[in-house]
Amino acid sequence: MRGDGLSGAADGVGREPTAATVREDLREDLREDARARRRARAVTWTVLGVIALGALVEAEAWPVTAFRLFSTVRTADGASLRLVVTGTDGVRVTVPMPADAPLAATSHQLAELRDLPTGARREKVVAWLRLAGLDPAAFTSAAVERTAWTMDGETRERHEHGPTTVLAQVTL
Repeated sequence: MRGDGLSGAADGVGREPTAATVREDLREDLREDARARRRARAVTWTVLGVIALGALVEAEAWPVTAFRLFSTVRTADGASLRLVVTGTDGVRVTVPMPADAPLAATSHQLAELRDLPTGARREKVVAWLRLAGLDPAAFTSAAVERTAWTMDGETRERHEHGPTTVLAQVTL
């Protein structure tokens, strides 16, 4: 038995610890402490490495890296993107993207639409129109528009202002 002073007897009765057995028990305890410290350091450095790697590649692997929760300042100014389609009769319609519809889950891809090849752009727009319950055949073109807005501090309503910028145009 280590550290209890009874390392010599098999049943733990009758022998007094000697200086040699006490030193051996202390050495064993020190070795166990050193192993525990090495394990703790390995775990600590591994966790810190995973967090640093997540921050470097900007991966959101919550709860390991939730740095974006605290890295942005929100102001009353912002910008919104919307998909606007033009009907065969020339009427412009903003494609609805309610938060509870599947379309809302992909609306962040509106900004990336301009970087896609023409065929892929058209496919995405047609898919979005179908998800919104609109017939793609009833429209001649679609555009992703960016509009600046400011939020009223009292009513919490957004008020659009400034020019509308067309980020991407798609012929249907």
